[in-house]
Amino acid sequence: MMNKKLAALLASAVMLGQAGLMSGVFAQTQATNTTSHSQESLQLASVISHPDFNVSTEQAPQEQPSDTADVFTIGNGPGTLPTVIQVLPQDDSTTSLFLNGTEILRFQGEVAGLDSYTRVKTIASRLNQLLENNPQTAQSIRPSLVNNLPVIQADNQTLVTVDAQTAKATQESPLKLALLYSNRMRQALGQTALDDKVLETLAENMPNYKGTGKVQTGMASWYGPYFHGRRSADGSRFNQFALTAAHRTLPFGTIVRVVNQRTRKSCYVKITDRGPFAHGRIIDLSRGAAKKIDMLGSGVARVSVEVVQKRG
Repeated sequence: MMNKKLAALLASAVMLGQAGLMSGVFAQTQATNTTSHSQESLQLASVISHPDFNVSTEQAPQEQPSDTADVFTIGNGPGTLPTVIQVLPQDDSTTSLFLNGTEILRFQGEVAGLDSYTRVKTIASRLNQLLENNPQTAQSIRPSLVNNLPVIQADNQTLVTVDAQTAKATQESPLKLALLYSNRMRQALGQTALDDKVLETLAENMPNYKGTGKVQTGMASWYGPYFHGRRSADGSRFNQFALTAAHRTLPFGTIVRVVNQRTRKSCYVKITDRGPFAHGRIIDLSRGAAKKIDMLGSGVARVSVEVVQKRG
């Protein structure tokens, strides 16, 4: 049987009507597929897949195995070429994602137990599903953060998780690589590229911390104007606009990540004070921190509080 790389190229050429690409494909066959047998016949077919799984932004942004095809076509109406998404293996450990003939990204090796082929194939499935449901999805493609990991999203659904291993191989930061991949997707679909300014807000919300697994869940409150300028329990002056908090037992200087369970907004705060001591609440946030997680109006919110530490 012919290898996956050749099959994907041939199927793409047929669907796009690019007859001129065929000669190049067969030239590549002679150069790379030296083990082919003369009795094998080439069978070409257009492949259209309709993935039946849903992507949830509430889940950790990691790719899941998929049983979909290597090439996806999405019709764009009479007289126009279809959108073609390709999963193209480069070798045993490297796989590329092509969109309308443009290489969008390239993954190498395993991440979280998934090989490059499975990861790229799942990205292709998700993109195919979103574009089939709504062609205007292309306008919403952009870098984002999910659980403090750089991702590429469309219609608030995660398409790609940019892992540290891939970023290191390209000598780019994960955030910068997320923007690069996003812009390649956007331009391949006829959209304008985003500028570097979109990374500034993301960078502010992605401090260099990692979780320790020490998590509390309960109610939070906030305090501000009355205590502004007064001494906190650690001896520092309380600033209601700084990202600080009061906790009953955590050592002063501890950094915690606080997540509003309703809005899913989060921020990092430094423990500088003691409290709260009423109504069973687990943390008392500064006004600035409460604003970050969108709980100023309600006054209280159910939160998770995780102790974090700086990455090594």
